[in-house]
Amino acid sequence: MPDSSDIHDLRGERASHVTGAALDCVKAVRPGTAVTLILAQEPSLLMASLNLQLRENLAWEIVEADGAWRVTVSHRSDIAATDVLTLLAADHKRIDGLLAQALGLLNHGKVDAAVPLLRAFVIALNRHVAFEDDELAVSLGAAQSSTDQPAVIMLREHRDIAQQLSLVEEVLAVEPVDGSELSVYCAILSGTLAKHEYREEHNLFPLWRVALGRRSEGERSALLERARMALTTP
Repeated sequence: MPDSSDIHDLRGERASHVTGAALDCVKAVRPGTAVTLILAQEPSLLMASLNLQLRENLAWEIVEADGAWRVTVSHRSDIAATDVLTLLAADHKRIDGLLAQALGLLNHGKVDAAVPLLRAFVIALNRHVAFEDDELAVSLGAAQSSTDQPAVIMLREHRDIAQQLSLVEEVLAVEPVDGSELSVYCAILSGTLAKHEYREEHNLFPLWRVALGRRSEGERSALLERARMALTTP
């Protein structure tokens, strides 16, 4: 949970300025920190908009009291995953972070520092794709059904990602590692992943969430635990 909190009373802001003022308050939220907004209007739509602008890195809790709304806003990574899809979305962020760090180092010529991050990235991405393909596409979506198009698209894009990832692995396997070649392949893969993850979270995950809702609490808990094991076990 966040260990610090700043309170911002925005009830005096003009309606046309509330969104901008709220964005200024929450855009600096990082893991381990939080801010509290006090608002005159129900803030669900406002928070959804802010979250979209900040690449869905926010988590929040809304409480109504004394004619106002208090919104405690924290970083998404501080909130424990309560279902398998929340865990997978968080894993997207973790994987993207590894690749972004590695790309930054490669762009500054620090190949030796980038290589360990990329090896961890390869392992994490392979685990993530395998779990979605082997577990979720089978249990939550009819992988070969024409009526479940987002799942079909996911599987096809996973094959494309695997091909691009194999190029990264090939460069990593040769000593000394060619930083220039590695940087090109990683940049291409970064763009592919960004588009794929957006489509997956916005088109497929809502369908899977409906399917999860039809399962018992015990089944959902078991699936979440299997995901945790699959994504983290060496």
